[in-house]
Parts: sequence; C-alpha cells; structure tokens
Amino acid sequence: MIENFNGIFYLIIFLVILAMNTFYGFNCLFKTQKFLEKYEVDISASFFCRFAGGVIMGAVLMQLYILFRGTEATWAFFNFMFIMMTLIAGASFYGFEIDKLGLTKGSSREGYVSTGVLAILWAILCFGLADKIYI
Repeated sequence: MIENFNGIFYLIIFLVILAMNTFYGFNCLFKTQKFLEKYEVDISASFFCRFAGGVIMGAVLMQLYILFRGTEATWAFFNFMFIMMTLIAGASFYGFEIDKLGLTKGSSREGYVSTGVLAILWAILCFGLADKIYI
C-alpha cells in the first residue's frame, strides 16, 4: 500500500484528507440538523447540506477504492478534488470576507480554511504522485 503512494508521506496526506472528508461528509449527510445548528443555518438549507455531504461521501468511497486498489491512472479524481476544493475555498472566502450574505453568529472561517487546506493537500498529492496517477 505504501508503494502505491510513493512512500509514507503521501499515504499520510491521503489518509488525513480521507479523515477530513469522512468527518464533514458524514456530518452533512447524516447529522444534518446538528451540523446546521452549529453554524446557525436555517433548517431549510438541509437539502443543500445533504447534497454537499453526498458529494463528499462519494469522494470518500472513491478514496477507499483508491486506497486498496492503488493510485494508477486516477488523475481525473485527484485533479477534480483539487479543483473542487479550490473553488469551494474561494467561494467560501468570498462569502465570508467580502459578500457577507447570510452570515450569522455561528459563521466561521472554517469553511474556507478547511477547504483551502484540503486544496493544498490535493495539490501536493497531484504533484507527488504524478508518476502513478498520470499513466
């Protein structure tokens, strides 16, 4: 398994991303009301919260598949996740720091900080695993 990730460093990054995605995806998809209450978001946003959780849990399933099958020729997934997290981080930053639409007392910078960290980690994996994923 370690050789599929060009060493322990990239495997650990992959596992950190897997843990973060599992945490956020599970909370959005299965603990929707508690997740919305934490950020003081109206319950009418539950569809969009579950939608986001479904997308992230789909990524978790793909990550589990890659973890056990290997990283060969998985460039599309790695690049998609990098692009998606970059766009979400940018949109979250804009919404929190510039537009401020819908901010509540429960709003936090966690939205763009966590997705920004994920985008950086996905970029590290894209470069570090280039010899494996781009075949």
